[in-house]
Amino acid sequence: MINKLRKKIFWIIQISLSVIVLGVIILFTTYNYRNTIASSVMFMNRLEGKIEKKEDKPKELNDENNVEGVYKIEVNNDNATSKSDNITDEIKNYAIKVSNSNFNEGYIENYIYKVRKLGINGKEVTLIESESTIKQLKTTMVVSILIGLGGLIIIYIIAKKIAKTIVKPVEETFEKQKQFVSDASHELKTPLAVIEANADVLQDKVGENKWITYIQNEVQSMNKLVNDLLVLARMENTSTSNNQKFDLSKEVQMSVSSFESMIYENKIELETNINEAIEFNGEREDIKHIISILLDNAIKHTKEGGKIIVNTLKEKNDIKIEIKNQGDAIPEEEREKIFERFYRVDKARSRSEKRYGLRTFNCKRNSRKI
Repeated sequence: MINKLRKKIFWIIQISLSVIVLGVIILFTTYNYRNTIASSVMFMNRLEGKIEKKEDKPKELNDENNVEGVYKIEVNNDNATSKSDNITDEIKNYAIKVSNSNFNEGYIENYIYKVRKLGINGKEVTLIESESTIKQLKTTMVVSILIGLGGLIIIYIIAKKIAKTIVKPVEETFEKQKQFVSDASHELKTPLAVIEANADVLQDKVGENKWITYIQNEVQSMNKLVNDLLVLARMENTSTSNNQKFDLSKEVQMSVSSFESMIYENKIELETNINEAIEFNGEREDIKHIISILLDNAIKHTKEGGKIIVNTLKEKNDIKIEIKNQGDAIPEEEREKIFERFYRVDKARSRSEKRYGLRTFNCKRNSRKI
C-alpha cells in the first residue's frame, strides 16, 4: 500500500513537471526556429525588392537576377529551371524537394528557402545560403534537447525525494499500526488463555452449562481472530522471511484434502487439476495460509450444488494457483477495494459470520515468479 501510494505521487509529480519543462523547451525551440527563418525570408524579400527596382544594388549583385549565395529557381512538374548560370544540379534537387514539401519556409542542408506559387502548377523557390545561421539554429536545438534531458533527470530525482518525503508520515503511521496489531495480539493471548482455562475448570465442576459453552465459543472465536492478527503482522514483516524450497503440488493437495469434508457437507462439487512435482522457493506456511483463505472463501460463497475448481500449473517461470467457485460475482466497483485491509463487500454478512477481512490481505492478483 505504501509503495503504491509512493509510486502514484512520484508519477503525478514526474509527469506534471515533465510536461511543463518539455512544453517550455518546445515553445522556445519553435520560437527560435520561426524567428530565424522569418528573419532570413525577410532579408530575401528586401533583396528581391532591390533587384526588381534596380536601385541601391548590393555589392554582391552581379546582374539583375543573380546575387551571390541567393538562388531563384522555377519548379514545374519536378522540372527545375533558372535564368542564372551558376545553379548546380544539387541546388535544383533541393528546390524540387522543398517545392514538394508542405512548408513554404524552412531550411534544407545549408540553405534557407522560401516557396511561392507561380501559375497553376508552377512554384518559385528562393534559396539563400546561410551556413552559419543554420549551424547556430541546429546548435540551439541540440542544446535545448540536452537541457530538456537534464531537466527530466533532475525532475526524476526531485520527484523521488518529494514522494518519499510526503509518504514518510503515512509510512511511519502504518508501521506503528502494524506494531500495535502485533503487540495487542500478543497481549490478548494471555487473558484469553486464562479465561479458556477457567471456563474448562468450571465446566468440569458444574458439568454442561450453556453459559459456559457460550464463553468457550467466544474464546475460540477470539483466539481465531488473535491468531489471524498475528499472521497478519508476521507476513507483513519482510525481515522475518524464511524461504525454503518445497513441493508446492503436495502442499496444495494436502490443503485441499483438509477442506474436502466441509465441501461435501455443503453439497459442493470439487474438481482438482494439480500438476505434479512443482518445486517452489518461498514460505511454506504462507502458501498454505493463502490457499486456506481462498478455499474457505470459495466454500462460503458457493451455493449448494455449485462447483469449486482448484488448478495448479507451471508455465515457463510462472507458477499459477487458481481457485474458482460458482457464486455471485463481485460488483465491478468493489473489485479494486477487496485487496484493502479489513475491507468487506458485504459488511452485514461479515458481522454475522464474525469475519473481519483479515484473511484476504496477502492474496495476489498475479502469479508469483520463482
